[in-house]
Amino acid sequence: MDTAPKYIRRWFWSGAILIFLMVIVGGITRLTDSGLSMSDWNLIMGTIPPLNNAEWLAAFKRYKEFPQYQQLNAGMSLAAFKNIFFWEYLHRLLGRLIGFVFLIPFAFFWIRGFFNTKTFRRSLILLGLGALQGAMGWFMVKSGLVDAPYVSHYRLAIHLLLAMLLFGFCTWYALDLYQQKHITFSSNKPVLKRWSIGLIILFIVQVIWGAFTAGLDAGYMYNTFPTMNGNWIPQNIGTLPTDFINLVESPETVQWMHRIWGTLLAIATAGFWWQNYNTSIRPSLQQKAYMLLGIILTQYVLGILTILTHVQLVIAVVHQAGAMAVLFFWIWYYHDLTSNRQSSEHIHTENSLNHIY
Repeated sequence: MDTAPKYIRRWFWSGAILIFLMVIVGGITRLTDSGLSMSDWNLIMGTIPPLNNAEWLAAFKRYKEFPQYQQLNAGMSLAAFKNIFFWEYLHRLLGRLIGFVFLIPFAFFWIRGFFNTKTFRRSLILLGLGALQGAMGWFMVKSGLVDAPYVSHYRLAIHLLLAMLLFGFCTWYALDLYQQKHITFSSNKPVLKRWSIGLIILFIVQVIWGAFTAGLDAGYMYNTFPTMNGNWIPQNIGTLPTDFINLVESPETVQWMHRIWGTLLAIATAGFWWQNYNTSIRPSLQQKAYMLLGIILTQYVLGILTILTHVQLVIAVVHQAGAMAVLFFWIWYYHDLTSNRQSSEHIHTENSLNHIY
């Protein structure tokens, strides 16, 4: 069916957009300490929030049974509880919406025969990852309902990485469904592929330590830059039993590593851009390299501002959204790099951003 790829492409883009929004709301939920306000997981009934005062009081009473209220929020008012409940509820509601957006069109496309073998297999991958992400979200929340009122920073990192993986697959699959022209200009340069792979590996490592920084509330300490309260190396580094544990569990060391990885990523991106600038490639690919450099440098500045402002909410959320933007621009670049298309002078559909729908 000629129209099938167009509709499936729109479906993939819709998934990517919703996951992007989900990550932003998830960031607000974490930064406002709202993630533990809902201590139960009910896939169907949990869709309906408290609708009257009695239901709100019951939900608040349930919240009081867990460590976050007992250790951090004792004496909290019902109005304050409603505020944190809102963000966690919205986060879960978006998760359910994403589930419907995936499941209902999937069933429709399957019944109507829109899928070929490749798109059907890819759709199953997305459905499986979506289910895994939902389970991981609850697994993460459960870690903060036992003894300490904090979710595991390891589980937080996995939750974020799964969201980025879903976003990345949706984006790549959507880009794959644009019409490909016959080969007249190949930019499949091995040196650029190596630089690109190195860049995304460094980015993933940076995201992991960013999640550790967030999960350990490490951004609230050492709010100076480039030094850490006047020192290049934090004073309390190395206080845990082993070097490895210090790297992943000491808040001071984790924030320090996040700074180091971010600086290395910025430097590597400059080298990546220079390689593109000095390689014979089509202009559209060079433009994407410029944009990737720009978004990563912007993300670096946002990280600095997040520290200097003591993790001010808006800046911190934009910083988290910036990580998703980096991933998008890398995929957009790498997809173009590894595909064979006509020169941009002969294809009016070269700029995918202007032809999502």
